[in-house]
Amino acid sequence: MDLNITEILEKLKAIESFATKVTETKKLADDLALNFARMKETINNALNEAFKEIADQIETLRRNMESMETMQASSSSSQASAPAAAPAEQAAPTPRTEPTATTPREAPEAPPAPPPAAEPTPAASTTPPAAAVAPPATEDVSPPAIEEAKSPELEVLEQKKEKLKAALTDLRFDYMRGYIPEEEYKEKEAELDRQLEEIVKQIAALK
Repeated sequence: MDLNITEILEKLKAIESFATKVTETKKLADDLALNFARMKETINNALNEAFKEIADQIETLRRNMESMETMQASSSSSQASAPAAAPAEQAAPTPRTEPTATTPREAPEAPPAPPPAAEPTPAASTTPPAAAVAPPATEDVSPPAIEEAKSPELEVLEQKKEKLKAALTDLRFDYMRGYIPEEEYKEKEAELDRQLEEIVKQIAALK
């Protein structure tokens, strides 16, 4: 049996080159997988940072809205109490009893000097002071009607309404941050929406 050494060597070289190519291909595949893993991690980190920033912005917006609602409620309550303070200032102008009727009251002492005809004059002179002394300021200074305060039941319903709104906002924030699954979020959101709708109907019925 003749052996062709040259042919065998060529086959061995071909096998060696194929093995080298397989090794290079495997290395390239490993590098590619590593690059994919790094890229995936980078994308996940970027998405997490973006979601965190959005959640922080929404939280800041919610706090600003709550502070605005608090300021609006305090301003409306101060406006409601303002009419009660105004009448107190209007009640001061009662010094209308200062009319110059005090001067005519002393005038009758001077007429006694004239002659005997002084008797009729006091009767005539006493009438003007009586008219002058008559209280001219009998105006009715009744304070303006104050707005009727909200009923306790309506205030309780308003408080429940605000609490439900806050609960809905917190639920949406938790869902956006991935704290609760989508199915649970939908169930809770539907329940809170239903309760809020009932409260709104009750408030509308009381107004």
